[in-house]
Amino acid sequence: RISMNPIFHIQNHEPLMALPLGITLSLTIHFHDNYGDTFHSQNSMIHFAINRDDFLQVGKGTSNNTLVLRTMNVGLSLLKVWDVEHNIADYVPLPVQHAISPELTNIIVGDVICLTSSLVNQDGLSGTWSSSNSILQIDSKAGVA
Repeated sequence: RISMNPIFHIQNHEPLMALPLGITLSLTIHFHDNYGDTFHSQNSMIHFAINRDDFLQVGKGTSNNTLVLRTMNVGLSLLKVWDVEHNIADYVPLPVQHAISPELTNIIVGDVICLTSSLVNQDGLSGTWSSSNSILQIDSKAGVA
């Protein structure tokens, strides 16, 4: 089984249909026996491959059973995770879509744009808009830039 961190929430508790573009997340690989019980210790070397490295970047995480994934472009990628010694493999489809809409390709100075996102926090509340540098000043309550 493969689990993801952080866990994403969207409005109305609907399932997230794709990973948001531009995020970095951690995938943890869990091993289970035939009854579904978790192995808490295992001797395994995880290998991984992705069919579209232009959509996703994947690398080893901080421990043997973790991977770090970064979404780069919109599209569908297939992640293969396997253990050669125990002859087990898992394939995970990883669709990537825009989490902020609408998708804007041509913006000029003076344009008024209204962006929305279906992502919410674990309490179901919308977040605040912010900028990582001083080029864009944002009113975090209103979202006006």
